[in-house]
Amino acid sequence: MKRPPDGRFVKTPPSGGGATEAPSGRDIAGTPSGGGIAETPSGGGDAKRPSTAGPGRRPGRPPSLTRAAIAEAALAEGVATFSMPGVAARLGVGHSTLYRYVDNREALVRLAVELVAERTVWPSAGPAWRALLTGFADALWGACEAFPGLDEAILTTPGTPRVMVDLLTGYGGALVGAGLTPRDAAVAVDFVADLVFSSSVAMRGLDRRLPDAAGGSSTARERYRRAWARESAGRHPFEAEFTAEETWHGRGWFDDKLDIFLDGLATRIAPGPSRAPDRAASPGPSTEENA
Repeated sequence: MKRPPDGRFVKTPPSGGGATEAPSGRDIAGTPSGGGIAETPSGGGDAKRPSTAGPGRRPGRPPSLTRAAIAEAALAEGVATFSMPGVAARLGVGHSTLYRYVDNREALVRLAVELVAERTVWPSAGPAWRALLTGFADALWGACEAFPGLDEAILTTPGTPRVMVDLLTGYGGALVGAGLTPRDAAVAVDFVADLVFSSSVAMRGLDRRLPDAAGGSSTARERYRRAWARESAGRHPFEAEFTAEETWHGRGWFDDKLDIFLDGLATRIAPGPSRAPDRAASPGPSTEENA
């Protein structure tokens, strides 16, 4: 997968339908490596694979299988919905071969999430706390858009990749340095992540189609909008907000919710003589205004 200059993700499936090597620099556990991810299955040696070529594969011995290639295939199949046989078929290997690299499906979900975390470009932990949390939210949302179901997988699969532990520890230090207590800093990064994942799941769920009494179907989005349009005709402008086009598309009210949270968080920052107001992201309340 590549990250073009605009900051979005582009998924690049393995060429020829087989397993591919991951880029060098860091292995799947987040530790430095000289030549990329190239783990072998437990017990040593390459896994045995069928010699016959499947659809889209060239004849001959397939490339070496790696944990990174398996994680890539799980992402391509859909991180929240993939099946082990589907991943194996995409890689052109036998179903049982996968279990030489991962213990079970849940382990593969964690491996796929870890791979996304390693390859995401995260904002640096600078002194501008509001810009930091906004950038963190944008990076998380971009990953969820690039890999539908990632939000659900993270919410339902226990475990935090090492790369995320290291990243959030750095963010926590920056937030404490900006004047938050350690508890408030921890709650802030957790709240932003939860807000991204829950909002992403909700907005994606609006596309699901539901049967109606007439034998047809409509999306959840259409049903919500019809209900509010019917109830809010001629009423208070508050209700009209629920029928606005932008409410039901894209990120919905996510950015508004994030701004409200960040405005409130600004009131909890302890004043300090060396701290300048953080105006880097949006015109929320500054440290001076709330001191």
